[in-house]
Amino acid sequence: MPSYEETIEVEVPREEAFTYVADLTTAAEWDPGIRSSKRLDEEPTRVGSAFEVVAEFRGKPQTFRYEVLELDPGRRLVIRGESEKAISDDTITFADAGGKTVITYGSVLRLKGLLRVAEPFLGGTFAKLGKEALEGLERTLASR
Repeated sequence: MPSYEETIEVEVPREEAFTYVADLTTAAEWDPGIRSSKRLDEEPTRVGSAFEVVAEFRGKPQTFRYEVLELDPGRRLVIRGESEKAISDDTITFADAGGKTVITYGSVLRLKGLLRVAEPFLGGTFAKLGKEALEGLERTLASR
């Protein structure tokens, strides 16, 4: 299974960074691999909140339905996105570090059905997409 984990430090208060990221409607603002994201229920984000996220993978749109599985406000967010072809399990943690916020983003991708045979070949592509997303998040939070 392709997986990715990276940590960034931002000069934004932890609670502010968490609130921004936990509202998945902001994903298209910072992740170049996301075409659009919309909330499927009412605010605020809580366990069970759902979002429709259209990602671009190798030039093709993939629509995922993301659901918040765990939420520890200001500290930890666990989400699962499922499309027709794949499942993405993401864990995002937030910690204070000397006036900065440390964000660790981890993701595991599982392909469905016969597509699973391609998983061993997707590691590099998945890591590249994850790195671009975190770089985008770092830039976006820095400009807030």
